[in-house]
This record gives sequence, structure tokens and C-alpha cells, in this order.
Amino acid sequence: MGEREYDLVVFGATGFTGQFVAEEVAKIGEKNPKLKYAFAGRSKDKLNNTVLEAEMHTGLDLKSIGLIVADVKDEESLLNMAKQTKVVINCVGPYRFYGEKVVSACIRAGANHVDISGEPQYLDTMQLKYFKEAEDNGVYVVGSCGFDSIPADMGTLFLQDVFPGDVNSVEGSVGFDDASYGSSTVNFTTMECAVLGLTHSKELRGIRKQLFTTPLPRNPYKPEPRGKLFFGEEAQRWCVPNIASDRSVVMRSQRLLYQMSKRRPTRITMFFGMKSLLTAIGSIFMGILFYLMTSFTLTRNLLLKYPEFFTFGLFSRKGPKRSDLIGLKFSVTLTGKGWDKKLEDPEQQHTEPPNTSKTVQVVGPDPGYFGTATLVTQSAMTILEEKDNLPGKGGVYPPAAAFHQTSLITRLQENGIKFFVKE
Repeated sequence: MGEREYDLVVFGATGFTGQFVAEEVAKIGEKNPKLKYAFAGRSKDKLNNTVLEAEMHTGLDLKSIGLIVADVKDEESLLNMAKQTKVVINCVGPYRFYGEKVVSACIRAGANHVDISGEPQYLDTMQLKYFKEAEDNGVYVVGSCGFDSIPADMGTLFLQDVFPGDVNSVEGSVGFDDASYGSSTVNFTTMECAVLGLTHSKELRGIRKQLFTTPLPRNPYKPEPRGKLFFGEEAQRWCVPNIASDRSVVMRSQRLLYQMSKRRPTRITMFFGMKSLLTAIGSIFMGILFYLMTSFTLTRNLLLKYPEFFTFGLFSRKGPKRSDLIGLKFSVTLTGKGWDKKLEDPEQQHTEPPNTSKTVQVVGPDPGYFGTATLVTQSAMTILEEKDNLPGKGGVYPPAAAFHQTSLITRLQENGIKFFVKE
């Protein structure tokens, strides 16, 4: 990649999450004066407002920051944006509707791309359709670089690296840390992505049949089956099924790492973890209501039109107040069960049942906004500064498959996202 005007461009900087990402990039720029970056969106006036708000929250003078007008409905504008930068941080969702055009423009223009998508159909489709083209153009496209799903994906990689032997299975619990306090609403776009993902979930089987042609080694020792509600001793939480994208992303990384590096793959199950039994029971009923409403066009449209009413205030078009986010801390607990020894050949299987376990945690600030901003910006910086450590010559990857030989975890540790072994 030759000289470009910018190192990073935040596309969708005028959106709710994009504002947080833009501010995080500005903070990185303050520490790295040589970093050249710009904010991009479809309205110059709104971009100016993003700059003003970023100045207010960071205390920095950002009047000289580059502003690029680009719109997902104008492919030429996307191409023009991508030609100006080394890495695009794409914050424009739902990605099912708006993501592919940005990915395509980046690959054609030779710009690397990261996003914060939690939409399995979009993520799998981008890998299926664009891996070879991205590889041929020397471009890295890395999805799910926000709270969905770096804590789970890089956390599983971290667990495998600190485990004394081979990991047979991983059980993950996603929730709030013991030190977390307060509550907030969730931005509407997050819910819209979840509704679309659930509505079109049947598409995944066909996509994955084409994408995953190499079978994984068959392991005879299946993890302990869990019910719809149980108390997880390691996480110390009441756990219910997690239908978000974490498991899908982790399994894509495990497959790619097995294919590329012959690393022994593990399997994973994910849950939401809650301190209160009543909250956990309530979440089950909420999940049932959510599933039923997404199953029919009429109720699905009502859910999307009146999110505050049908989610009892959990999701809002207005998004949360910043003051409500300050005390929030996420925690992802991952418990691996396996053996105290490693077999050199990943095709070879252990003949004895798993005999050891280890638990790690990933803890950070508010997951949806402050946390996601840190996660995606550090992912972008890793591509920018450590591209030679990424696999192959390019391609479309989930985070752990892309960053397994980089310092991303160290970068996150230095910026408030902690990975540690739970004793």
C-alpha cells in the first residue's frame, strides 16, 4: 500500500456508536502525533457536530481533522473514501443492509477494514464471497471487532494459550462485572441487528455448507449438557442461553486456526450470566417474547417501530445517556476443560476423559460504547502497525484468526480491557 492521506478513517462517525469510536481515535491521535485520521459520514453538517461533541468530551482541539462525505447509497463516494486511507473503521449498521458495499469498496481500493458487526449471516457471507479477492489485493477485512466478539474470541485464544494442555471445550458467560453499577438503555440499531439476524437465521446453514468444507477432527468427549437455566459455579452467575454472535465468531476462528496453523480446535457454548435468579427468569420470558415477535412480519414490524414499549425500555431510539454508562463494566468468563498434556498432532485424539480445567476472565468498561470503541480502534491500530504479523497476504477473518500472532491482547490490556486467569 502506497502513501495515503490518512491512516484511519472512522466511517459512520455521526452515528451513536461512531461518536464514541471517533473520540477514541482522537485520543489515540493525541498520543501518536504522526497518526493521520479522518471522520466520514453522509452529512458534512453532522460531521462538524461530531467534531464539536468530540472536542467537548475529550478536551482536544480537533478543528483540523479531515472530514469525508461518504454514503452507503453512493458507491463512488465509498470508493473515494477507501482510496484515501489505510484502514476503514466501519460503524454503519445494520451490516446486513449496509456492510457489503463498504467491504467491496475497501477491497477494490486496497484499504483494510474492521467493523463492529454481531450479525453472523453478514460475517459468514463476507468471508465466503470476498476472502480470495481480499487476499489477492493484500487487504485484511476483520469483522466483529467490538464487544461482539473480541472478548469471547480473543478470550478463548488467551485461554488456550495459558491452558496446561489441550482444551476440549469452553463454556462462556457474558454479563456485568461485580464492580459494575448502574444501568442504561441500548441503542436501537443493536436491537435491529438482532431482529434481522434471528429472522434470517435459517440462511446460515446454506452459507456454512459452502464456507466450511474442511471437517474438524472428531472429539469423542462432549461437554456437559446444560439446561435453559443453571447456576454457573465458575462465573458465579445464573446462566441462560446466549443467542448472540459470540459462539459463531469463535467457531469460525477455531476452524481457520486449525486450517492455517494446525492448532487443535475447541468447541464453545455461550450463556448470558446474571447475579439475580429473578433477572435470569425474566430474561427467559423476554427471550421467548422476542423470538415470537420476530417470527411474524406484523409483530416484527411492531417491535421495530415501538422498541421502547415491547422491550420494556431496554432498547431505545435515543440511545443511553453517557452518565449512565460510566459505572458499567462487562465481564466475560470462559472456563476450559481439557487435559494437562498436549498432543502434537491435532488429528490425534486423547484416549482418556478431560482431567483439568482453567478459567479466565475478560473485563472492561461499558460494553456497548466505551468498551467497543476501545476494542475496534485497537484492532485497527494492530492492522496499521503489525500487518506483517497477520496471516497470509490478506483475506476475510474473525478477530482471533486475524490477530493470533499480534500484540492485540497487550494493546487492550494497556487500554483498560483486562485478560487474566481466575484463580
